[in-house]
Order: sequence, then structure tokens, then C-alpha cells
Amino acid sequence: MAKQEKTAAELYREQRKARLAKAAKKNKKKMLTPQATKRIGKITAVIVVLAILCVIGAVAASYTGIIERNTTVVTINGEAIKQPEFAYYYNNIYSMAYQYANYGYVQYDTTKTPDVQVYGGEMGELKDFPEDQTPMWTDFFAYTAKNNLKSIKSGVAEAKKLGLELDEDDLKSVQSNIDSTKSNAESSGYSLSAYLRAYYGKGLSEKLFRSILEEQQLYSKLNDTKEKELKDALSKEDVQKAFDDGLTTYAVASFRSYNVNAETTVNEEDGSEAVTDETRAVAKKRAEAIIAASTSENNFLSAVQKDANAQKDDTNYLTDDNSTLHENVSYSDAQSAVSDTEFLSTLFTKSVKPGTTYLAEAEKGYTVCYILQGAHEPDDTVTYDVRHILVKFPADEADDTAEETAEEAADAETETTEAAEETAEEITVEALDLSAYDDVKVALDVDGESATDKATYQKAQNILKEYLDGEHTEDAFAALAKKYSEDSNASDGGIYEDVAVGQMVAPFEDWALAKGRKAGDVGIVETQYGYHIMYFVKTDSTPWDDTVRKDLVSQDLNDYMQALADSEDFAVNVESQKGIDKVEASIVKLARNQIRNAANSSSSN
Repeated sequence: MAKQEKTAAELYREQRKARLAKAAKKNKKKMLTPQATKRIGKITAVIVVLAILCVIGAVAASYTGIIERNTTVVTINGEAIKQPEFAYYYNNIYSMAYQYANYGYVQYDTTKTPDVQVYGGEMGELKDFPEDQTPMWTDFFAYTAKNNLKSIKSGVAEAKKLGLELDEDDLKSVQSNIDSTKSNAESSGYSLSAYLRAYYGKGLSEKLFRSILEEQQLYSKLNDTKEKELKDALSKEDVQKAFDDGLTTYAVASFRSYNVNAETTVNEEDGSEAVTDETRAVAKKRAEAIIAASTSENNFLSAVQKDANAQKDDTNYLTDDNSTLHENVSYSDAQSAVSDTEFLSTLFTKSVKPGTTYLAEAEKGYTVCYILQGAHEPDDTVTYDVRHILVKFPADEADDTAEETAEEAADAETETTEAAEETAEEITVEALDLSAYDDVKVALDVDGESATDKATYQKAQNILKEYLDGEHTEDAFAALAKKYSEDSNASDGGIYEDVAVGQMVAPFEDWALAKGRKAGDVGIVETQYGYHIMYFVKTDSTPWDDTVRKDLVSQDLNDYMQALADSEDFAVNVESQKGIDKVEASIVKLARNQIRNAANSSSSN
């Protein structure tokens, strides 16, 4: 039987089956093994982890300021100035403008951000600004930051060329600045790094902060060195001529004055009081009588007392001769006492004779003047440096904010005083044995017997003993001040520098300026604030002519320092305008926060 032929449908199915089998075989060759699938899974996981790490790294870089520290904003003499250093100088000039505005010195509006305020030249000329653009305060900040940077960099380069280096005192000054900043940071709840980041922008580390301060200190040292060089080059004749030509600027004078006030009459219509021609005439006769009697200083005082007694004027004139005395006063101080310009012109001449009298007109009558000495050279200026540790009386530790009536406050004060007196009677302060400390002078202006509050004095004495039992150095005393002092300068080691005569309370000053006082002397004094453990640092005496010399060389000094900055080598080359814009943006943000905080504070009050 012959074989039957296949139908078309059967042939199609066989061909389709063959194609599917061939395709399956081909795909089987491409399929991954289980091992390959596992390997690809690991690679995918690594890619995901790397992506996450990149995100974390970007966030960390943004927070820590890595990007800013690696962004060169400008170059000066080949030195790359990174964004954090530029931001420091930018922020400083902004802060200055903000403070000046609060004092009314400049027309900067603290209720607006600096980028929307036109700069009108209040803090100096903005040179080479495009004429077709309007300068804003942010433009001034950037311009001044560049200028200050090139001044510092050129000054530092010159100082190094001259062989100037920071000495121990310079480094102490830098460290004191850092310590003060750290103290401010801690009082605001910041670490130093966080504080620098918050106020100066990202990337300003303590290391960079210290470097900036050291450069500024070296610049200052160059300035001082050059100033001294210029001052020393002046002759005595140059200084004397400048003094004689500027007596109202440099000289002092001594005189006595007494106000003879005319009686006032009351205007019945509006109740105002005024001096009339008649009452002024009476006052003039009184003044002329004093002038006539003032043939000597004693006679002047007697005449003043007689008039004051007759008029029942200020009783100070009857008991205190110093109430009329103006001794060694400057022109401005004399002007505050007697505004008559003719009298002042007479007083501030070298030719006026002692004993000269003058009748000066005043708003309410007349002022009788008796000249003791005309214009003459002032005494040398004496200042001193001293450290102290304040231990306050218990009363000073009371809560000053407690709401008490006057009667309750008085009762509380009485009770505190009585309690202190009882305690003082009970406590016996053991005297210090000073024989073991023969290398240091201990000058006690108060002891356990004379102390008002013996318990508080005992605390002060214990602190002094801790110092005496340790190293007898200024640094050791400063460390104790930071640890124990209750004064506001505790964080600075209790230091008071360049203290002028008359600036401190009498017991404090009397101890510091006692005859024979030397560096390293220690002691205890009592004031109304409590007990002060004292450490004397040094006395400085500035010659009277130093001010004259400084004024004479000031222009030459400015020209010298400016010439360094204007050198082509120290031109400022902008490398990243974007970096400058970022600094500007951070300051605008800071200003916006200050505006918001001020508004919140105002609304809460």
C-alpha cells in the first residue's frame, strides 16, 4: 500500500516545532548559571552601597566645609586664599558695619539684608566700581575684604623680609584671643569649631583661625616697629614745635571756677523759669565782688565760700576746696566746665600768668575763673597690668531679679548683714605662714582680723595659699583665676591691661600702684565687691610727647603700609566669583536670621 502524503497543516506544525526546538537550544546557551547569577547580585549590591556612600560623602563634605576649604576664591602674590579665609574677612567688615549702624555711625539699615541696600560711601570710597552699576553693601564688603587681605599679606611678607617674628608675648596675645572666642562659644552653647562655622561659614577650622590671628599679629608688629622707627627719628625740636603749635590739642592747664547763677523768675502764663536782665545784673555784681577779692588763691576760695554761704548754694563749696579745682585738664575738659571761648583762648597760652582772673558769661549767669597755670606739658601717662581673682561677698550672690518691695529688700539686707556679722564673730581665720615663700612678695592690705566677712576672706586666703604652694608664675595665677574668679574676666585669666589711674576702685588701685610694687607681687585687698587676690604684672609709663610723635608720623606710617599693599605683586586676582557669591549668600542668610531674631525679641517684649 502506497505511503499517504502529509497535509499542508501537518507540514506547518512540524516546521514550527523544529523552529521552537532550535530557538530553545539557542537560548539555553545564553542562560546564566546559578553561580553567575549570585556574582551579579553581589556586584549590584556594591553599586548600591557606593551610591549611598557618595550621597553620605556629599552631605559630609557640605557640613564639614571640605568643598569650601578646597575652593580658591582669590590669589595674592601666588598664595591661594581659600573660601573660609575670605569669608572671615568678609564677615568682619559686615559685623563692623552692623555695629556702627547700631551706634548711629553709618546709614546701614539693620532691618534689611545688605544685598538690597545701596552703599553710599559711609565707610570709605569704593574704587574702580563699574560706572554703569549701583554698588550695594555686599559689594563694599567684598571690596574691603580683598583690600584687607592684600594689606595683611603684603605686611606679613615685609615683616618676614625684615626678620620679624612673633615672640612669646605675641603668641600669648593670639592664644588669649582664641580663648576669649572659645569662652564666647561655650556661653552660647557651641564648641569652638561649631561657633566658627556658625559665624564665619563652613570650613574655618581652629587651625586656620589661629593662622589668621598670627598673621594679623605679625602685621601689627610690623606697624609698631615702623612707627617706633619713625618716631625715634624725630628731633626734640620737631616735637616741641608741634606741641607749641597745637596747645589746644596736646597741652593741659589748671584753674579754679565758680558759677554765680542769677535768680530766675517764673512766667505766670506758662510756668517757665527764666533769667531776667535785672537778676543777671545782680549776679554780675556778685561775680565782680569775687574777682575783686581774688588777689590770691586763698582769697579766691574765701570769696567763693562767702558767696556760697550767703546764697545758700551747694554746700560743697563750703567744705571742699576741690569743688572749684580743675587740675591738669585738657582743652575739651576745660571746655566742659567753662564754655566761654575767650577764656579758653586765654587759658591755653603759655604766656598767661598764674593768678589771672576772668569773668566768663554763662547761660544762667557768670563763671568766675582763677588761673593757676596756663598751657603746659602734661605728666607722663601711667598705666598698669594686673591680674586678680575676685571672691564675692555672699550678698552679691543673691538673685538680683527677685521681685521685692523696698521694705522687703531693706529687711533682707539687714538680715544678711546681721548674719554675716554673727558668722564673722564665729569664724577665726588662721594667719598665713609666709616664711616658706621667701621668693615672692605677699602684700596683704587686709587680714583675717580686719576682714569684714571672715568666711569669704578665708576662701580668698585658701586660693592665695594654693598659688603660693604651686609655681610662682603668671600662668599659674591665670589658671587659678579661670578656676575660681567670680569676675567677668575670669576666662581671660583675670587680666586687666593698660589700666589708667583712677579707673579702678581705690583699694584695688592703691595696692597696684603702691611704692615699690614689682612684677610677681601678690596679695589680697578688700573692696565693696569682695576680696581680690592680686597678681601684679607690670607698670607702663608713656611719655607725654609720645602722642605728638605719633601724630607727626601717622601720615608717613600710613603711606608706608599703603605702599606695601599697592605693590603689583599683591594685586588681588579673583579665581572664583562663585566662591565670593557663596560667601555673600551666607552673610545675607546671617543678616536675615538677625532680622528675624530682632523681630521676635521685639514682639516678645
